[in-house]
Amino acid sequence: MKQKGGSERSGTEKTVCIKEVVAEKALPETVSGCETGKGCERSGACNAQRFTEKAKAAVKEIVAQNRNILLSIGVLVLLFALMATSLSSCAALFQGSSNAIISTSYSSEDEDIYAAENAYVALENALNEQINQMKANHSDYDEFQFQIDEIGHNPYQLISYLTVKYGGFTYAEVADEIQEIFKEQYGLYTDSTRETVTEKKTVRVGESLGQVVTSGYCNCPICCGQWSGGPTASGAYPQANHTIAVDASNPFVPMGTHVIMNGVEYVVEDTGNFAQYGVQFDVFYGDHASASAHGHQTWEAYIADSNGSQEVEVTTTREVNRLDVTLTNHNLDAVLRNRMTDKEQEQYDAYNKYYGNRDYLFDLNTIPTGGAGFGYDIPAEALSDPQFAKMIREAEKYLGYPYVWGGASPSTSFDCSGFVCWVINNCGNGWNVGRTTADGLRSYCSYVSPSDAKPGDLIFFQGTYDTPGASHVGIYVGNNMMIHCGNPIQYTSIASSYWQQHFMAFGRLSLEGSEQEMNMRLKKVLDDIQKTENKILELQEHVRQLRIQKKQMEDAEIIKAIRSMKMDSRKMLTFLDGIQNGTVTMQFDEEGNLSMDNSETGIKKEENMDSEMSTGLIEEREDLEDEE
Repeated sequence: MKQKGGSERSGTEKTVCIKEVVAEKALPETVSGCETGKGCERSGACNAQRFTEKAKAAVKEIVAQNRNILLSIGVLVLLFALMATSLSSCAALFQGSSNAIISTSYSSEDEDIYAAENAYVALENALNEQINQMKANHSDYDEFQFQIDEIGHNPYQLISYLTVKYGGFTYAEVADEIQEIFKEQYGLYTDSTRETVTEKKTVRVGESLGQVVTSGYCNCPICCGQWSGGPTASGAYPQANHTIAVDASNPFVPMGTHVIMNGVEYVVEDTGNFAQYGVQFDVFYGDHASASAHGHQTWEAYIADSNGSQEVEVTTTREVNRLDVTLTNHNLDAVLRNRMTDKEQEQYDAYNKYYGNRDYLFDLNTIPTGGAGFGYDIPAEALSDPQFAKMIREAEKYLGYPYVWGGASPSTSFDCSGFVCWVINNCGNGWNVGRTTADGLRSYCSYVSPSDAKPGDLIFFQGTYDTPGASHVGIYVGNNMMIHCGNPIQYTSIASSYWQQHFMAFGRLSLEGSEQEMNMRLKKVLDDIQKTENKILELQEHVRQLRIQKKQMEDAEIIKAIRSMKMDSRKMLTFLDGIQNGTVTMQFDEEGNLSMDNSETGIKKEENMDSEMSTGLIEEREDLEDEE
């Protein structure tokens, strides 16, 4: 998962897409069931009928085989006459039990039940495929962000509802309502966004920076305005085939970086304001005509071997046309209850409790729980692990927090990897994985087979949206449950068909006291040291350049001042000897005036730096230089 800079919207386009699924995936008039021929043989009503018939047959057989014995004990029948009332009560009790079975049993044929369920699954599969094809069907977008709730439902809830509403239904009778229920459960939306994205990465010495856009400039007023003729931002004076500039607000590489382009090694010594034009480097030329002729050229750039660091941080800024894709699952159970009266809900609950007395219809081990939401209780034996206990204590603080793409803290909320990273880093186990993606978290884990998975392991999924490697991650809590950042952060069963379809692997964190952790920390320390040293070198070089500039300016002013004294050659040599042996001192005041003090004569003389030099003085100085 990616980090973004500030965004700038140039317009949004929001689209509701769930109707497309229903339209494109038109339900057939009949949907074949997974199993047929079972009918009502296994329903509670049929079972009761068959039991009665078998009981009658058994009585007839006993009477035929034991006629004489039954006659001898006939008198005993009279003794039970007084028990007729009790027997009638027992009969009523049996009848009530039979009615209870009938009232909680599905009355539809298995074939129609399977047809209804398969139609609903077909709609969900079409929806999942529509999400997976978003990139292929929207090739005009540079980037995609997916916020996807899980796709799945409890089939018994669907059939229980249809039984409440229709009794013994056929698929044809409920086909239209199945589509309506589907559109209420799921909402698929797309939103178009244009934003400016700033990204940072490190490039090793000798590696390519890729294709960069360059422009040209010189030290004239047209190119540099008020700064024309002066030094660069680094303090050094620009040189052709040497100096390049980066944007001041978004520098492509740090100041002082050596870059090779077109076989020439350039040094970043200056800054400008040209990133808005898509330019990474401004190349210095000695004259304006050459700078103007450069225009915009695309060159391949490399980090030069002469860089002191083995890595250079590169900053890129680009305009991105992004498509945000959001899928919401409003929970089938909640949707169905909104369509029923209180009395119908009671009957619905009874069907669900006993699975319509047909628990063979669907695999009970893979039925989604509908999300345990916020009320799941962690088993006590799991909490006996102190590390897991700390993890879950931190994780449960954020139950109910919404899903936010790129979110990585309570202040911004979280995405799936941001949530897991935060829990790992802040649970008090002494772990630190930084901020990484779902696939990045796999590098901190060792593989664990599903049979050996335990609470505290990470669970990875793939293909929940179009991205390589792991696309989703959660924290396993045992009993086929995980806590993860869906929408919102919640407990969810991983036994549903959706999560089983996208399951990738379990991973066990291997951080504490590990060589990997030590290497990671050491690398971070070394990187910090290297960055600090590079910064120090940059500042030292900047100070050196400023001192050179200061010395050049002072020397120029001293020469001007000496020439203005109108001394002959002999006096000039005496004066220079005085400066050398320290009897004559020179210094500048705040106004730029030069002050000279001769300790031998006690003479102090001030000369204005701006005094004019005569042609005769220049000639005297030239004669003096010849004599020297």
